[in-house]
Amino acid sequence: MFEIGEIVFCPLRGSGVIEAIERRTMLGETREYVIIQMKEPGLVIMIPTERIDQSGFRKVNNQEEADKVQAILYKKEVELDYSVDARQRTKQNQEKLSSGSFISCSEVVRDLTCMEYTKSLSSIERTILMKARRLLLDELSIIKHISLEEAECIVNRLLERE
Repeated sequence: MFEIGEIVFCPLRGSGVIEAIERRTMLGETREYVIIQMKEPGLVIMIPTERIDQSGFRKVNNQEEADKVQAILYKKEVELDYSVDARQRTKQNQEKLSSGSFISCSEVVRDLTCMEYTKSLSSIERTILMKARRLLLDELSIIKHISLEEAECIVNRLLERE
């Protein structure tokens, strides 16, 4: 279970802070809720404590996972399957992001960035890349205790073509 003040991560929303755990009555039913103030301005999420495990919220990863992500981003010899059509590729990438995995998110960033070097991405793929980068930078900055701008410099350097 999470504690008040703890930073948590939501697969499609990014990071947030547990603001409170309190009992509230809604629709005539009293339940305990976890109240999360998301980094996204003005967004507060309330989740019944009995459903928090199914919500996708998780603890922020550690430095070991950040090292794995950096290794994934640095890997330049990626075999991309160009025979897969854009619709199927989009579905695969959205599934990876929805999984909430930091590793999967980094693979989406790496693969779409590599693909962008050889062919133009569809507008949907560009949107997925931007979302994946935002999530990746958010979590990486928290793990490393650095700004989003510093995290972006690290990611850009790792993704640079030689």
